[in-house]
Amino acid sequence: MNAPDLPVQLAQAGSAGLPDRPQPRGAHLLQLATLLHVASLVVFTSWDFGGETDLARVAINGWGLLAVVIMGSACTLRWRRHKSLPSGLRWLWPLACFNALVIASAQNPSFTRALVNGAEVLMNSGGRPGWPSSAQPVLSLRALCQFDAIYLTCFNLTVVVIQRRILRRLLFVFTANSLLLAVMGTFQKLAHAPGLYFGMVHSPNETFFASFIYHNHWGAFTLLATAAALGLLFHHLRHRQQDGRKHSPALFGLVATLFIAASVPLSASRSCTVLLLFLLTGALLSWLRRCYRDTRANGGSLLLPMTLSVAVFAVGLGAIFLLGRPVIEARLDTTRQQVEDLRRRGDFGARQQLYADTWHMARDQPWFGWGLGSYATVFRIYNSQYAVEPWFGQTFYAEAHSDWLQSLAEVGLIGTALLLLTGLLPLVSLLRHPPWHELPRALLAGCGLVALYAWVEFPFANPAVMLAFWLCFFTAVRYHKLTVQG
Repeated sequence: MNAPDLPVQLAQAGSAGLPDRPQPRGAHLLQLATLLHVASLVVFTSWDFGGETDLARVAINGWGLLAVVIMGSACTLRWRRHKSLPSGLRWLWPLACFNALVIASAQNPSFTRALVNGAEVLMNSGGRPGWPSSAQPVLSLRALCQFDAIYLTCFNLTVVVIQRRILRRLLFVFTANSLLLAVMGTFQKLAHAPGLYFGMVHSPNETFFASFIYHNHWGAFTLLATAAALGLLFHHLRHRQQDGRKHSPALFGLVATLFIAASVPLSASRSCTVLLLFLLTGALLSWLRRCYRDTRANGGSLLLPMTLSVAVFAVGLGAIFLLGRPVIEARLDTTRQQVEDLRRRGDFGARQQLYADTWHMARDQPWFGWGLGSYATVFRIYNSQYAVEPWFGQTFYAEAHSDWLQSLAEVGLIGTALLLLTGLLPLVSLLRHPPWHELPRALLAGCGLVALYAWVEFPFANPAVMLAFWLCFFTAVRYHKLTVQG
């Protein structure tokens, strides 16, 4: 072996997943506490209607804020051992600034309650000009508390976890939980259940799936779960090739990927079905590239692994289509009708007008916005859409159907920039240390697709989706760093 080749081979071995070094008992127990904390929250939230109940919100805020205790314990443990604080803590300054912005806005209400014709209404009083303000201070603080709880719960993965197998266990729990939800939702859909949990609970939205009230929220959640399943699949396939083991968890990763993915078109989420197809196609191309690279390095036939991979992909897509064929064909008919309406009108109709009105709302308070969680209150002023029947009056929108536009309207350019930095700062740290392992690559691909999806939908309005997003994101960040460290 040549000396210059040694670092390269060691790096490749590290990226393949060498056994983690044994850790002190205190650090190991803290890791397990973090694993249980994150896993229990994501499991509970996903089964409790995606976190869209009063009970779920209380649980997220209460159980989630235990993350501060875990983080403090991790810092105390390092201080007692005369070690420096975790380097990842420097990524928290945008979150601290965002908290300061929202808290300041809550001290400057821009709407006041008044009696009009005997009814209590909210009226725009303006607040102190030039300063952050909120139309609904109570809602702003409530939304901030929920975001902090979810973000810090998952952020602890970068501070506390020091072994990659802990992160893989978390992904296994997340994937297995999503698989159970997908199976339950599939049987529920095939049984034509009139409501959630096989009709036991009435759904306020007809397009529900599994335990999620809105099918597009389920689609976004499933994108992240499929990315996690693919990451585990690639990891165990690599180990199977290197160790020559006949039995490995790779089969679970494959089965979970197919079953979870199959639930997306069955849920009638068209946009997420397209995004899922991108994700699976990208995974196939990545796998074929790896087969090509390994074959060139080790010799052997390239035809068999590539043919087998493409065959599995084609059979999987065929099975997904057959399972959801009635729903897929119905959604295709709807899509064709919408395209015809688009050609006849020359625009995107109500959705285009909604975005235009939201942008108008954002322009009137460009720097600090109208207050976190205040969209439904303030948008009534800017909403230019009315129902066809005049007695229904103005069409009500609780969400902008674009998380990015709604963020600009609620917290302005400054608040949105701070929110972006909560993800960009950890992401930049990854770019400094290539190459990337397949597992974090798959997770970040899922996160990227959901972030892209947020331009035309509101996935982050669902607590379970937000929790799954940050879980995948910070797992990818930490896993990559631990892999680079060897």
